[in-house]
Parts: sequence; C-alpha cells; structure tokens
Amino acid sequence: MKDLLPILKSLKSNYAAALLFILQVAITFTILVNAIFLAFEKREVIARASGLDEQNVFYVATNLPVEDAEKEAKLEQDLLKLNAINGVESASVSTGIPLTGWGRLVEVAINPDTKYDTFSGYYGGDARLIDSFGVSLIAGRNFLKEEELTTRVDGYKVASEAIVTKALAESLFDQNWTDIVGKTLYINNKPQRVVGVVQTLQSAWPSWVVVEHGVISAVKETDGIVNFVIRAKPGRQASVTNQTLSYLMETYGRKIDQVETFIDVKARAYSAENAASKTLFGVIFGLLLVTTLGIYGQSRYGIVKRFKLIGLRRAMGASKGEIVRYFMLENMILTCFGIMFGVIAAIVLSVTFSNVFELGIVPMSYMVYGSLCTLFLGQAAVLYPAFRAAQLPPAVATRIV
Repeated sequence: MKDLLPILKSLKSNYAAALLFILQVAITFTILVNAIFLAFEKREVIARASGLDEQNVFYVATNLPVEDAEKEAKLEQDLLKLNAINGVESASVSTGIPLTGWGRLVEVAINPDTKYDTFSGYYGGDARLIDSFGVSLIAGRNFLKEEELTTRVDGYKVASEAIVTKALAESLFDQNWTDIVGKTLYINNKPQRVVGVVQTLQSAWPSWVVVEHGVISAVKETDGIVNFVIRAKPGRQASVTNQTLSYLMETYGRKIDQVETFIDVKARAYSAENAASKTLFGVIFGLLLVTTLGIYGQSRYGIVKRFKLIGLRRAMGASKGEIVRYFMLENMILTCFGIMFGVIAAIVLSVTFSNVFELGIVPMSYMVYGSLCTLFLGQAAVLYPAFRAAQLPPAVATRIV
C-alpha cells in the first residue's frame, strides 16, 4: 500500500479527470444495476408457471350452429365426439382461456355482508375441465359429473360448487389455505361451496396483479363462441388438432374463430415482456462495451501523459509489476468511489421507479454483484494500458515529453 499516498496526490493534482472517471462509473453502475434487475424481472414474469400442461394443450374457439333449444344437446354431442378422438387425453368446454386477454373476473368474499375481499379470474366448464387444462389438484376433490350444469350465460350465477387456486386460497386464509375446502365463498354475492384447490391456474390477463387468482365452476355456457379445450397425449397434438377440426367442420354452419396451442398463447401473451427483456439485455451489453472502451481510453490517456514519470520510477528501480500494480490500484480507488456514488443513485432511482411505476425495488444482492462486476470491468480495462506502460525501457520513457 506504499503507492496509496502518491496515487492520492496524483489524483488531487488532476482532479478533473478523476471526477470524470468517477462520474462515468457511477452513471454506468446506476443504469446497469437497474437494467439488469428489470431484465431479469421480465424473464421471471415470462417463466411463471401457467398451471396448464403447456406442451399438449390447445383450444378451438367456435360456434354451436343450431337453434338455442338444441345448443345444450349439441354441446354434449361435441364433447363426446372430441373425447373419443384417438390421441385425446381430455376434452372440455371453457368460458375462457388463460393468458389470452379474453375472460371474466369475479368478486370473491368470505362473508355475505362483505362486498368483496379480492378479485379472481373465472372459468366455467364441464367436470373434466381441470383434466383438460392439465392443472394439478392439491386439496379436496374434482367436480362430479352429476354436479354439471348448463346455462346460456353467466354460469357463476347458477354454480353451487367451486374449485379455486392455491394463490386465491392463500390470499383469503393465509397459511391455513387448506381450510378453504368445504367453506362457502361468495362469488359475486352468490354462495358457492369450495370442493377443491388446484396448484396454479393463471387468469386471462398476464399483467393483472392477481393473475394467479382463479375460480372454476362446473357450469357450461352455450351462448355465442364456445372454447373447446383439448389436451392431447404427448407427441399427438398435431394429429389431434387435425382430427378435431375435421370433426367440427362436419357440422353445417360451423365457424372456426381461433385455433391455437397454449405454447403460442403464452408466447403471444408475453411478447411485450420478451421484447423488453431482449432490449434491456442489448442495452446492458452495449453499456458494458461502451464503458469498457471509455475506461480503457481514459486510462490509456492518463498513462501516456505520465510516461516520463513512469520512466523516472523505472530508472529508480521500480519493477514492471510495481508499475502495473500502481495503475491498477489507482483504477480500483476511482472505481470504488464511482461505485459508492452509483449505489446511492441506484437506490434512489429504484425507489423512484417503484413509487411511480409500481416496480419492485432492486435487492441489495444486485448491488453487491454489480459492484464486483464493475470492479472487474475497471481492472480488465486498465490492465492492458498498464502492462504496455510497464514494458517501456526507462531510457525511452524519460525522453517522451
């Protein structure tokens, strides 16, 4: 540490360059840490489990091209035929599809005199809907076939039993979420007894704050467009899709509004987040590159200006290693000052983003790893100029003005 005092004196005599270096590191650190946090936060959103058997589930949105009085019978016939297709694990009808942006929400309350305790996505279908989605039942039981009902619209108004997601149960009963089985919830003020809990089932809106709140009822709806949810056996999805469309189009007046695998649904739902995360990673890479070049250029310029001083030190017996160590220590000191100011700025920026845009606050672990990354970046950028300066013979260095 004998070089510490000379370094501080040198920085004092050239404080403008030192302040510029510190400012560059501070700005880089502030942007870097927040950009990395936002990028990984986007990736975490994309990676969230939907709860479905994503690789094997697809849906077909279509109509029931018969008179209103015949729609219930036609729906039952379609479900029987679809379940009989070779390669189908389970086929159901549903009022909505997760993450498509098209669905329903309901108000959920524990007590009848409370307007609501929370909100939830809603799915109505037949007793096989859980199997067709491929979600995991973790408490209670599935619907019984005799519990199925059929109505034209608003199935939650006539449902008497419900299955809820674990996230919804935890929001209402906290750690005792399993106690919800057998309890009566008030779904839009209509009492429904909870018979089971599923692990995860996301709602129709991926950016919704309660996207993992879900209520399922065994009530089929026949009005307008119906969604047939079909879960194929592994490796059979393409074949099952073709057979499904072939059967459906046998009915005169049938219109296919949408056919989509859940893989495509999820990719479309999170396309904005995916694009944003890629953009942020591009910004991070560009920022690291520009910063590295900036530190390299500034370090090289500062070293070139001191070639004569380097020559004098070499003539007085300083080794090449000592010259390299001197400039790397100088860089470390400046970088540490920059990191210190950068941490403060990063915290302020993170809190501002949290208050204004309702984003999460950057954890301290990001500050720690960001500090180590920035230190390594600075040391890597100064290493080559310092090594080149140490290679100059004393006689040549002292002649350079």
